[in-house]
Amino acid sequence: MVTERIIETGDVVRLATKAGACTTVVEVTEIMQLGHMSIPNGSGFDNKLRFNEPTEHVGVNVNQLTYTDHGDVLAGTPWHKHVPATVEKIS
Repeated sequence: MVTERIIETGDVVRLATKAGACTTVVEVTEIMQLGHMSIPNGSGFDNKLRFNEPTEHVGVNVNQLTYTDHGDVLAGTPWHKHVPATVEKIS
């Protein structure tokens, strides 16, 4: 059980699951419980609507961290909640 937070806003971390790994910058909020994390779904895009311009890729593609043998058997889709992961502080 996690009893203290050792990662703070602005820290760079490496997230690793059975399926893959990525690096990202942390934003700590009081919304998440200690020991939990949330990654916005959106394939790592910036969500700014621009016409006739390429969309800038930022952030993490959550699909790179999920795997199909940990998901809905009938639909064949991976669960995006409750994915076991390790977090390592890089800087």
